[in-house]
Amino acid sequence: MNHTDHIIHASGLVKIYKVAELEVVALQGLDLEVARGEFLALVGPSGSGKSTLLSAIGGLDRPSAGRLIVDGLDLTALTPAQVSAYRRERIGFIWQQTTRNLLPYLSARENIELLMTFAGRSGHERRAWTDELLEAVGIAEKAATPVTHLSGGQQQRVAIACALANRPRILLGDEPTGEVDWETAQRVLALLRDLRTRYGLTIVLVTHDPRVAEQADRVIAIRDGRTSTETRRDDGSGNGVSAATGPRARAAEELVVVDRTGRLQIPGDQRALAGIGRRARVELVDGGVLIRPVEDDRIAIPAEETASDHHHYLYDDDALPDGITPAPSEPLIDVRSVTRTFGTGARAVHALRGVDLAVAQGAFVALMGPSGSGKTTLLNIIGGLDRPTSGSVVIEGQRVDQMRPDELTRLRRRIGFVFQSFALLPTSSAFENVELALRLAGHPFRRRWDARVRRVLAAVGLTDWADHRPYELSGGQQQRVALARALVTYPRIILADEPTGDLDSRTGMRVLTMLRTLCDQEGVTLIMASHDPAVTEFATTIYHLRDGVIVGCEQGVTAR
Repeated sequence: MNHTDHIIHASGLVKIYKVAELEVVALQGLDLEVARGEFLALVGPSGSGKSTLLSAIGGLDRPSAGRLIVDGLDLTALTPAQVSAYRRERIGFIWQQTTRNLLPYLSARENIELLMTFAGRSGHERRAWTDELLEAVGIAEKAATPVTHLSGGQQQRVAIACALANRPRILLGDEPTGEVDWETAQRVLALLRDLRTRYGLTIVLVTHDPRVAEQADRVIAIRDGRTSTETRRDDGSGNGVSAATGPRARAAEELVVVDRTGRLQIPGDQRALAGIGRRARVELVDGGVLIRPVEDDRIAIPAEETASDHHHYLYDDDALPDGITPAPSEPLIDVRSVTRTFGTGARAVHALRGVDLAVAQGAFVALMGPSGSGKTTLLNIIGGLDRPTSGSVVIEGQRVDQMRPDELTRLRRRIGFVFQSFALLPTSSAFENVELALRLAGHPFRRRWDARVRRVLAAVGLTDWADHRPYELSGGQQQRVALARALVTYPRIILADEPTGDLDSRTGMRVLTMLRTLCDQEGVTLIMASHDPAVTEFATTIYHLRDGVIVGCEQGVTAR
């Protein structure tokens, strides 16, 4: 590797966020090298530093210490004007949230051309390059379509074209497939591999999805702000870095990373199984180094947490609002013949085409389907955030589709919403964002608010992050703040749009376990739109949508 042309070289990278008297060390002496033309995946638990590293590489944030050389430029020494030129000319970004990638009131073509306009490209150049990009991402026929009329997968294709508008050398993606189904994600990944070959790109993606990571040439795991392990996938060429344009079976080997000072991180599961605590014996043996636990510091193998031990206290009996008590023979939520059409005439988009859905109290309902199938639209209509074009929605015997605005407001205050885009106030702390839901709902027992907020933050694993603002949190941590905000008002109905989309697999399982426990023990009714296959292991009923129609329904797990 000594002769490898590294387009990215990070050495001893440190990033410290400061707010008042608080300090958060997001990167702690991180080392990283990325070869030109490589497809690299960054993985790790929420809050490990992945997105911070990506922001530093993209020139969106400046490291507190260390060196960061990208394409021959020392990013720590650039002036603001030089950083702006660097971002514009050498880096392309793809974000998970559509609102960060695209302007909703512009067409696909206009979104792409706008970026070239900022860069001072001529009209002829803008049109020609936009035509090529639209063709390259396979969406030329949608060039004049407003992006709000495109499916999630189509929007990501436009976002990729936008990222390539100014011919960058490096493409950075933060969970670019997090909001699309796996079938669409595979197409996006295949497109990225094709574009890498066609335009000589270096690609660095942050992901929680192991299936996405498997498509990369190399996977770097980050933990506690440092590179922890490295997995190389060999296509048989012997160089460990594949230039393949399609997925293939490749041998993989995970290696522990040793930094320039000799430090390494033992993978958590191996450390636990070996019983290694705060100290260990290091011995030089034939062919290598042996690390063993110290007998008087050996730790026990941790037992699995059970949901009932930690989540049963979230709903206090003496603090609940008036419960929902429908007749046993009636569904809590009844959706009948619901349609939803956006636009008119030739540009009309039929998001829902006659949906029927019945949900009993205490059910965990999963809405599954490809991007653009109507899952989010259906959630919005059930929650009173949108009205159907036709059909009826009944909750607790009341016609939601016929409610006045003030009645809808009262209904929404009794429902916990988890939005795909988080919808957090950027200037408020995690604690304040969660507490705001209690204030807006006019919730009683004000003297208990503080304890209640801290309780739900603890339930989602954010006790130590309560005083931090959203921009100081990772995407996964922001997702958990949004979930805590939905739970804090003691809702009897929760509507969740991709609540595990930004979470690593372990945290995602913890959240799903908590939600299922609330359904089983507290009678909470949950409807969740998701692409996460793990959701099917927790749902009581699974509806499959495609093109605005329910195409299948299956019973899930009735008891856990």
